[in-house]
Amino acid sequence: MSMFTDFGMEIIPGTNAIIAEVASKDLFEEPDQPITVGDKRIVPWGESNNLPAEVMDMIEKSEVVGTNNHFNILMAYGQGVKPMIRQYDANGKKTYRDCTDKRVLDFFETNDIPGYYLEQCSDMCTFLNTFPEIILTKDLQEVYSLRHKEAVYSRYGVADPRTGNIIYHYYSAKWKDGISSPDDMVCTDVLNKYNPLNDLQNRLAKRSKLTPRFIVPVNFPTPGKVYYSRPPFWSIFRSGSYDFSTMIWEFKKALLKNGLKIKYIIYVSDKYWDQIFREEKIDTNNPEAIKARKEEELKKFKDFIAADKSSGKGLMVLKKMVASGSSAIEEKYITIETIKSELKGGEFLEDSSEVSNMISYAMSVHPNLIGSAPGKSGGTMSGTDKRELFMIKSALMKPYRDRLLKPLYLVKQFNKWPADLEFVVPDFEFTTLDKNKSGKQEVIQDPNQEDK
Repeated sequence: MSMFTDFGMEIIPGTNAIIAEVASKDLFEEPDQPITVGDKRIVPWGESNNLPAEVMDMIEKSEVVGTNNHFNILMAYGQGVKPMIRQYDANGKKTYRDCTDKRVLDFFETNDIPGYYLEQCSDMCTFLNTFPEIILTKDLQEVYSLRHKEAVYSRYGVADPRTGNIIYHYYSAKWKDGISSPDDMVCTDVLNKYNPLNDLQNRLAKRSKLTPRFIVPVNFPTPGKVYYSRPPFWSIFRSGSYDFSTMIWEFKKALLKNGLKIKYIIYVSDKYWDQIFREEKIDTNNPEAIKARKEEELKKFKDFIAADKSSGKGLMVLKKMVASGSSAIEEKYITIETIKSELKGGEFLEDSSEVSNMISYAMSVHPNLIGSAPGKSGGTMSGTDKRELFMIKSALMKPYRDRLLKPLYLVKQFNKWPADLEFVVPDFEFTTLDKNKSGKQEVIQDPNQEDK
């Protein structure tokens, strides 16, 4: 019996062999047809309509991806969003002072805007889509609540073919189970993303079947994605960088626990399994039948490896057909390669460093900002260089923050808050101790400080 790990690897006792399987299903494929639930037509998010949850599951299995994503969330949050009053000094330079308007301060306190903004930053950095919800008072005169709706549980309805506007937002925790009833989800109207205030005012003027809550669509646009944006760093899941990084540590853990000495790598194409299932008419929708048949085949590999005492140990992984231009490179179902190496404890150190840096590059995080990267050259950067990197990273978060502040400006306009009210996200600017004893200072918040 084999022992399965969290990363799709198997250890076969008695042979000291490891089998690493890579799933052939592409989670990122976009289905051509919407999902129909009752009379609702919903745009699926990913091949299984559960892509956000599946991405989160993968992020949680990688310390590099998880920490980088957490760092980006913290950078987007800065020092939190603050209501400030815009003013100008004698030289015409824009400065800020604290907002003292009770309506604004009460709204921030009752709605926990710091918590709301942190949740929005989390979804924006992870998915490039957020789904804030505004709720109006019963007399429809004010927005009294601003809420965060989890992206993992959010789906859009099919856009109006005449206008291209998304009309409905559907919220449910049961997408992965397959929703069959409208009662399993909450439907909310979506405001026009280009002019949400005008759309909201028009809806209130008509007051036709009006519910006093609306979704304000917010996203960081990516080319060709009408409904759900696609973060650039998701390329690590499709390129193989993520798989390689997680398999390295699982493999090294297996070496430490089992004392394996690898002499052969046995590559088995995923089409090998497809052929077996097809010839033996095994139901591929029956996980128990698939598991039993694989266990039977793995026993054959175990017997094969154990039969030749001089063959050493074996490692078996799956590899897929690789496209090459307009054709494809033919692969054998089973290929055996000989490894000439002795394990000395530093296996894959350079590979680990390379893939960690590649993932950090994809996520726009310099490894020195969150800790030294694996390898001999990690953590060699000076404090001045790190300070400059931090300032550059802070500056690059502005487009994200501008999108995230969109719902607050909608509330400001609808609730008729002061015209000179602005929502700012201050940052810490690190400096030298001779200029500031704490080594840092907050930008924007000081009304006498020049605009940065």
